[in-house]
Parts: sequence; C-alpha cells; structure tokens
Amino acid sequence: MSRQSAWKGRLFFGPRRLLYAGPLGETRPHAHHTFQLLLSLGEPVVLRDAHQREAPCHAAVVPPDVEHTVVSMAPAGVILHVNPDDVVGRQLRTLAIGTDVEAWRHTGAPLLSHGLPALPRRWADAEALEQSMLRALQADAGQAPPAHPAVKKLLRLLPELLEEDVRLSALAPRVGLSAGRLSHLFGEEVGLPLRPYVLWLRLRRAAEHLQRGATLTQAAHAAGFTDSAHLSHAFRRTFGLAPSEIAGVVDWVLPPPE
Repeated sequence: MSRQSAWKGRLFFGPRRLLYAGPLGETRPHAHHTFQLLLSLGEPVVLRDAHQREAPCHAAVVPPDVEHTVVSMAPAGVILHVNPDDVVGRQLRTLAIGTDVEAWRHTGAPLLSHGLPALPRRWADAEALEQSMLRALQADAGQAPPAHPAVKKLLRLLPELLEEDVRLSALAPRVGLSAGRLSHLFGEEVGLPLRPYVLWLRLRRAAEHLQRGATLTQAAHAAGFTDSAHLSHAFRRTFGLAPSEIAGVVDWVLPPPE
C-alpha cells in the first residue's frame, strides 16, 4: 500500500480543528503548527522523533512545531489536530510536552481511558469524540457562542471577504470598532485570534472546492491563496498533510450549515 493510498478515511473539517478517522499511513518526517492527538484502534502506530527514537503508541500527543514521523501503518485510528493559539490549544500548552516520543506516549496515555469502539461516521459522532479526547486531557474549554453584535456580524461577513483585505485595520470599520477593540473581542469570543481563523476559512474554502473536483490551482485561487504552492504549504503546516496527497482519496465531511 502506498503512503498516499493508505489515507482512505474521513476528514472532519471544522472550525479551528481537524479530525481524521480511518487507516493511518506512513508519513515523511514533518512538523506542523498544531497539537496532534493520536489514538489507534487495535495495532499501535510506531512514531519516530527527530532523535530517531521509535516507540509503538496506542495513544500520543505530539506538540506543535516538533518533527515526527509515522513509521508504520495501522488499519484504524484517529488523529485530532488542535490549533495551539485557541483556547484549548493554550490549555494543552500547559502540559509542557517534551520533544521525544516517550513524552508523547506518556502525555497521550489518558486518551485510552474512554476507549474507541468504532470510528466516527457522522459529524455529530466526530464532534463527540473530539470533546471526549479533550476532556481526557483536561483541555475541554466549553466555549460559548459569540454574543457581541460586532463579532457576530464579522463572522457572517468573513466568508465573503476572503479575496479582499482581511487585516484588522480593514475589517474594524465594517463592524464599527477600533482595530484593537475588535482584536480583543474576537479572540475572547471566538477563542481564536482573527488571523488563524481567516486561514482556517481559506483552508475550508479550498477543501470544499477540492471536494467538488477542482484542481489545486483552482481551489487555491478560490480560497484567496496566491497559488497551489501557497495552499499546499499552508495546509501542510497546519495539519501535516498536503492536499495533493489526500484530495480525491479521503471523504471530506464539513460541518452542517448553521
């Protein structure tokens, strides 16, 4: 089985986080700017750190920007990516996870407590699994929905502004706030700073176009990226997967419309 064809599961692509459920394939050495929570059903996954140490893991938590490699494939598992800059990510930072594979396995041990009888198939199943995994690590932040009118207005506007200027200085006048006030309110109510939230919106837009059969270049332009290389770099840095490796292979599952 090739590295690419191994990833034939479901990709639940939602606000601030991504959850993959299905066969786990080998990867190249890589690092990405998210926490990676890994849970394997049945056979363990062998992980390798930058020091070339390996360990079989039924569960693990890999910190952001740390090189790691999936050495052996497993028939079924879950990988949850958490943005380190949102509320939950900031809580995970307090775990002070080391850069070696034994530290990843030790930190991930609580994930085994709730068990994983089956892989999620529906959005609600994936959402429940995500919350269960985060609770196991004591990092579940019950984020209330935004209440401030300016933040709610901006959330409605942003999907239509991805090809325009989305800097705070340009967006603040649209909702009647100063840039500083909007920055504070957005991070407080959404749980994520504006810049990574906009990146997520762009990645989601690209995912939607890829799901409909668009080329990488078409998806990149539709989502406000400069070109396909820019999209691939952003996707790999955020989630550790290149869109070219999984487009047309995994089943994309997007959140139900609000």
